[in-house]
Amino acid sequence: AGELISYTYHHLYGLNVTNLRFFTVYGPRGRPDMAPYKFIDRIRRGVEIQKFGNGSTSRDYTYVSDIVDGVLRSIDRTYAYEIINLGKGKGTTLNEFIGLVERYVGRKANVRVLEEQMGDVPFTNADVSKAERLLGYESRVTFEEGIRRTVGWFNETFGE
Repeated sequence: AGELISYTYHHLYGLNVTNLRFFTVYGPRGRPDMAPYKFIDRIRRGVEIQKFGNGSTSRDYTYVSDIVDGVLRSIDRTYAYEIINLGKGKGTTLNEFIGLVERYVGRKANVRVLEEQMGDVPFTNADVSKAERLLGYESRVTFEEGIRRTVGWFNETFGE
């Protein structure tokens, strides 16, 4: 809806607009309803996590500093109307994700496997080629490094 409204203002009033699409942002002070925060928190405390399906679904998780970099790169570039994806540009499976959290938390996850959720897509991935071309954007933080940093923040903030 926001992209449609911004296009309308661009069309009617000549307003230059750049829409940025963020792909599964995580990191320190992240949203507690998102999987990275929930899984780190629950695995740290030994609380059960839910895994839907066999763990092969994949998401493009993007560390917050990469998103901030993309936003800053977009500020002084004026385009008539653009929609630009900001992400890592590479998917991580749910099984890989859980394994990395286990490694950096130092505890095995208590996993409850459930049926796949109806309507859940098997794979999301940001096509960041436009961000690379127009903004010089490149994701720098690997998912493993981002999880390591986020677990470190959790330990500092909430105690080990």
